[in-house]
Amino acid sequence: MAVLNVLATLVGVGMMIPGLIPEKDEHEPVVRIAAGLSSDESDTTAGNQPGVALYDIMGRTVGWVDGKKSTVKDGSFVDIKVPFAKGVGTKPAEYISVANGGDDALCIAYIAITQPDGTQKAWYGDMAKACGADWYHSLLKTGDDDYQPSCIWIDRNRSNGLRFQGLGLHFNDFAATDERATQLNENRDLMCNAAPRFRMYENFGYKDYIPFFNPPLDLEPKTLTDSDPGAVMDKSRWKMPKEGPNVNKALIDQGPSGRNIRRQTNGPALFGEATNSSVVIISTSPNHSAKELCESDTSRGFDFVSSSEHLFCDMEPKKLWPVCNDTITSACFDVVSSTMKPGKGLRGRDSRSGQIPPAKHYTKTVRWG
Repeated sequence: MAVLNVLATLVGVGMMIPGLIPEKDEHEPVVRIAAGLSSDESDTTAGNQPGVALYDIMGRTVGWVDGKKSTVKDGSFVDIKVPFAKGVGTKPAEYISVANGGDDALCIAYIAITQPDGTQKAWYGDMAKACGADWYHSLLKTGDDDYQPSCIWIDRNRSNGLRFQGLGLHFNDFAATDERATQLNENRDLMCNAAPRFRMYENFGYKDYIPFFNPPLDLEPKTLTDSDPGAVMDKSRWKMPKEGPNVNKALIDQGPSGRNIRRQTNGPALFGEATNSSVVIISTSPNHSAKELCESDTSRGFDFVSSSEHLFCDMEPKKLWPVCNDTITSACFDVVSSTMKPGKGLRGRDSRSGQIPPAKHYTKTVRWG
């Protein structure tokens, strides 16, 4: 699998578990939106079904489907059949936009599309995470090597510190070759700061047009790398349709996906009806890093314990604490009682750091693995 160091993962449909790609419909494209998985329905990364719009190589509408208040179930997916718009024929879709269909935030682990001719493409949420999207761990496994992509949040009312209402991307630019991964890893602007290729949007409706490349980019036929990286970053090639009620030319200049990154308190009800401080997740998976969550300005979600790292991430202040063991018995997180033990210093301070461990009283402990 072609990996962009720790930043992101490119995906080919052959790398995914059979059944994760939508089945072909001979009459219209089928888009699959998969929600990240947690092991308890009330601790959900599920949310409202998003609206989806597809565009051809020149940014012209192929078709769209309205968002709905119905929920994409946690750890599940929704297959959205996108009827061809009147008068467009059966043009293949190259660009896609996805916007949340309601005020229940959705955490997307992957997006996949199957065209009527059988062509298939897939994209992981890790790609958006690498570009500054709001993200969290998930249990969803998508490959033979049990790869677990992170999921990325979209939210119509942008509550609880979530910043983005939707996203747009060019599927064809994320082919899974080692050469492609190397190129994007060495020049991250090609992945994150080229609006037609990929962008998260703070103010966005699913019928809004998204930027496209004109003229289209040239890719090397064998490696699928950019033949001319300079052309990718040439804003004179970033185009929008000239007229129309859903033409928002400000989307081109809205700025990089990862702008305005800042540490924020998570607020209540990010997952389901529970407050962030009422639930802690304890994971045994080596793919789930508490350290990564705490060191990321853009992670959003419940407090988290990594059993493999022996670390606890207090998500609101983004503070790491050790997990208690035979050696560390104070100012640490006890996985048996799901509580923080006080330090041995004055007024319960940690004798090592001088800080006061937070009081934690969880109503639920969710164990992953």
